[in-house]
Amino acid sequence: MVKQRKALEDIKPYYIDKYPKPCVLKLDSNENPYGAPKEVRYALKELTDTQISRYPYYGELIDKAAQKFKVKDDEIILTNGADEALSVIINTFLNSDEELICFMPTFSMPLLYAQCAGGKIKGVDYYTKWAFDADKLIEQINDNTKIIYISTPNNPTGECTAIYDIEKILQKFPEVALILDVTYITFSQNPPDYYSLINKYDNIFIVKSFSKDFALAGLRLGVILSQNKNIANCKKVISPYSVNNAAVCAGIAVLNDTQYEKYIKEQTKIARDAFMEGLLEHGFKPYKSEANFILCDFGKYRDFIFWKLSSKGILTKRFKNSKILDSCLRITVPRVQDIGLFFNAFKKKDMIVFDLDGVVFDVSNSYRLAIKETFKHFCSKDISDNEIQTAKEQGGLNCDWELTKYLLDKHGVNVSLEEITKTFQEIFFNPDNPETKGLIDNEKLIIKPEVFEKLSDKYDFCAFTGRPRAEACYSLEKFDILKYFCKIISRDDIENDKQKPHPEGLNRIKRETIYDKIYYFGDTLDDVYAAVASSTPVFGVAKSGSNLAKILLEAGADDIIDDTSKIDEFLELKEARYANS
Repeated sequence: MVKQRKALEDIKPYYIDKYPKPCVLKLDSNENPYGAPKEVRYALKELTDTQISRYPYYGELIDKAAQKFKVKDDEIILTNGADEALSVIINTFLNSDEELICFMPTFSMPLLYAQCAGGKIKGVDYYTKWAFDADKLIEQINDNTKIIYISTPNNPTGECTAIYDIEKILQKFPEVALILDVTYITFSQNPPDYYSLINKYDNIFIVKSFSKDFALAGLRLGVILSQNKNIANCKKVISPYSVNNAAVCAGIAVLNDTQYEKYIKEQTKIARDAFMEGLLEHGFKPYKSEANFILCDFGKYRDFIFWKLSSKGILTKRFKNSKILDSCLRITVPRVQDIGLFFNAFKKKDMIVFDLDGVVFDVSNSYRLAIKETFKHFCSKDISDNEIQTAKEQGGLNCDWELTKYLLDKHGVNVSLEEITKTFQEIFFNPDNPETKGLIDNEKLIIKPEVFEKLSDKYDFCAFTGRPRAEACYSLEKFDILKYFCKIISRDDIENDKQKPHPEGLNRIKRETIYDKIYYFGDTLDDVYAAVASSTPVFGVAKSGSNLAKILLEAGADDIIDDTSKIDEFLELKEARYANS
């Protein structure tokens, strides 16, 4: 096997979906929700066989783009989107072990390209969210700095950088390349004339995408603007025909349509102001934006809002690996007529929290069987369902690994919990097996998807389970019901000393979700203890009149449900009783 370059060893590729996600509103990628102008569609329909079968000529588009951006035709390169523009500049000027410096957070692709080139990244933190501070950036620049990257308006924070700050940096560091990414500048109310800097400074590179304002994301078109010597050097790196004829025709069409850009700017401002107002009215913290997106701090409700929107087909951008953004979502500004859909998606509802095993899933041939087989592996004899159930009913053994150890200890077999867990998991869940994943595949669904769908009009759903997260998500996804759950609290999310019957899991759900009334459904004594300790109404899952039902009621369960497959009927009866009481 051929080894990759050393610089690539610790780099993860940028993930893109293979297929489109079904959605009502796609607000995760800052694409233009108004679509490309009709002139683009006309131009594409008129593509000739010759244009398709021959390499493109760029002269007409370069002339129009040069006029648009107020540069000469030898001061511009067409690129396959702004991504290629950034890659070309970085690969032209950044040597191995030299630095690219930028404020963080910012657009991730130039950082990835710099790492691929063997360069180093120096991220500078904001003093104030999100205020560009030229002096702070200047303090961090040293003899090893080769490229400064500034996105304005910055993605994902939305602020514009003053032109005098740009000039201050350009003047102070004439030997350092400054990449100015102005992809979102059309949406700014009073955009600085950044393009005029090309004539004054030979170390500036302006990058502009046609994806956002001109709605050509699917055709991939961008530009590099710089003085002609820089452009000549960049041409040594770029592929000769990286921009295809369809993109060329579309680019000419949008530059000919002088009214479209004005229309998009006006519509985005109206929608952005209304959207900002709505977020503020709901008690959240949106940051002022000069772009076609808003970064909003949802605090402890971030994940709940994200999944609640997702369950309604509204996609937003969540930042998983950024501590400074871990309570934020970046949301493309929807059209005015779609703003109501967004806010209706997370209106308050009643909340149902489910334990999973024995409530949502029948685990008699999965978890229970794994207990039996693990027990037999170490004890060389069988154990009965009755003995397992009796142990469960005494409480304090919600974790099946610990339950198995308890049973083995009781039978005089001394095995470490670590050994038991390893054997149990090999039997129960092997996610790397391309065929069966283990006994987990024996599970049956108790509450059918159509019941979740019916109840979802009135209720939101969370899971509070002793399962590891991977197992919980595997089974929920396998039965196509993961999409109904706004939050999952698994054993991985709670410290060991705060597992059930400790109420921490339920308390977290109550702290981090928005709801009117909340109910918990569980089938063990530990479930009921956790609910009572967190002052959460709880319904025990057990056969009426059984010993388990009696135990759960005595522990504090508000009522018993025999069969959760009929939970919709159970809840309707409960609501009718509450209404008449």
